[in-house]
Amino acid sequence: MDKQTLYDLDIFTNDTESSSVYERIHRFTLTAGGKEALQRRMREPVFAYEQVCRNQRTILHLIQHLEVWKKSFHAQEIQYLEDYLHSNITPLQETDIFHIWLYRWRYPADYAFLASSISRLAAFLQKLYPFSKALSEAGVAEVLTDLHQLIKQIYADEPKGWLMHAADDWLKPHQVFYLDHFIRFTHRKSFHFILDAFYELDALFAMAEATVEYQLVIPLLDKAGSRLAIKGLYHLFLPDAVRNDVYFDRDHPFIFLTGPNMAGKSTFLKACGIAMYLAHLGMGIPAASATIPVVDGLFTDIYVTDKIEKGYSYFFSEVQRIRQLALELQQGKRLFVLIDEMFRGTNVQDAYDCSLAVVEKLMRFTNSYFLFASHLTELAYALQEHALIRFYCFDATVAHQQPCFSYRLKDGISSVRLGKIILEQEQVLALLDARQDTTG
Repeated sequence: MDKQTLYDLDIFTNDTESSSVYERIHRFTLTAGGKEALQRRMREPVFAYEQVCRNQRTILHLIQHLEVWKKSFHAQEIQYLEDYLHSNITPLQETDIFHIWLYRWRYPADYAFLASSISRLAAFLQKLYPFSKALSEAGVAEVLTDLHQLIKQIYADEPKGWLMHAADDWLKPHQVFYLDHFIRFTHRKSFHFILDAFYELDALFAMAEATVEYQLVIPLLDKAGSRLAIKGLYHLFLPDAVRNDVYFDRDHPFIFLTGPNMAGKSTFLKACGIAMYLAHLGMGIPAASATIPVVDGLFTDIYVTDKIEKGYSYFFSEVQRIRQLALELQQGKRLFVLIDEMFRGTNVQDAYDCSLAVVEKLMRFTNSYFLFASHLTELAYALQEHALIRFYCFDATVAHQQPCFSYRLKDGISSVRLGKIILEQEQVLALLDARQDTTG
């Protein structure tokens, strides 16, 4: 899944005024490290059936432990641990009692920081150890099993038992020296791994909480089947939107979508793409129910732009995008493809000819799914006899020169044109017709 697809589906955005899928999930993370772990997962989603299924089982399992997670761990607590484990204070070593007391006298603030941090870390491990044990026994995310085994090993490597009880007992100075060296020197890598594993857990719980908070439905994942069916689909950013159904199968892997401007075509394309994307993360999707085949990748051609630095025109950039799609299909990849208004960077006749040629070639790849939106109704009519294509539209009506949209997907081809009406509705022509008084 490339950057263009992530951009087209609003998975990430640099625009502070625009929403992103990442933004709607990362708000549930506790830590900055959790946000980074979530971003890594979302930038590189998995498209392997067994792993997608495992991710889904993990999310389902974490949903059951969501309340315990929210009560057990807090952002400030993790910040204290980060400050301690990344501290530049030289790790203490257990020496004679004179040097221990001398250190306390010379550096009281450092000593107090280390003593309180060790107690906090011990309390953190006390909560995390049984928590990770319960989760790892469910056979879900590998990081949970690794986390549990590592904490178990750390307790075993600290035979004095001071770390296990440091949260409950007042630490004596020689114990602080011993444990600080044990944590930040002897087992430094292990404790940093625990922190990194916690970030991964934070990201996974954010995905689980987003699934619950947004009332997303966990889809049925299909490995080899050709059916892709989503009922009651809506765009994640529009929870009160009109819901529609989408259906593909081996006999009909191609949907051709028509309709006037503002009728809902682009929103529907994105809704489909986001649903497929979330399903491959293992999360729920914005729908009533769904059967989702695990594919080899998502590919979009929605917001292609010119590349001035390479000397590419808008049309040439579009051609390069379709070329990239062709290369991936030739590699035998099973893709979910979204195309919105192909070849808009050239004249209407050229766009028609090029689009017709490409669509007829795309239909040969019946193991992939194609959702194609276009204003070119002539193109739809030219393809109408192809049995592999289903034709749907978002239609509109006009009453008293006002367009009305139902946002409901209908069978057939729409030939409604609203450009001139919208232009007049916004008084663009009237403004251009008005003469500015330049006398005086």
